Amino acid sequence: MIICIFGVTYREDYDRELHKQLNADMVEAVCSMPGFISLKFYTADDGEQIGIIRFKTRKDLKTWRNDIAHRGAWGHAPKLYHEFWVQNCETFDDYAWVDGEHLDRDQSDRFQMSREEVLAAMETDRS
Repeated sequence: MIICIFGVTYREDYDRELHKQLNADMVEAVCSMPGFISLKFYTADDGEQIGIIRFKTRKDLKTWRNDIAHRGAWGHAPKLYHEFWVQNCETFDDYAWVDGEHLDRDQSDRFQMSREEVLAAMETDRS
């Protein structure tokens, strides 16, 4: 599994409506990507937004990175974000503890999200 972690800090004067529309467009695009597993957002105590996107393979992540809709959204970044950073990681150890038992296993199924689940998660206003 490949994990893309990204963080954003918003410009004070960013266009909330533009951001909302771009989020909706990107959810539609990423959910249709081959190998897409999930997308979630979290807010740190200092206000930084952290996103985690999971893909099955490096090739799947690269396909997303090079997607024409995704690349098109990059042009809006200067109007929205003070900073946007990305770290791509490859899972090298995958396990869980369930009722005290250690289980070595691929957990892709645990994180798999449908388009509807991603949209529901995105409905939370993170601004």
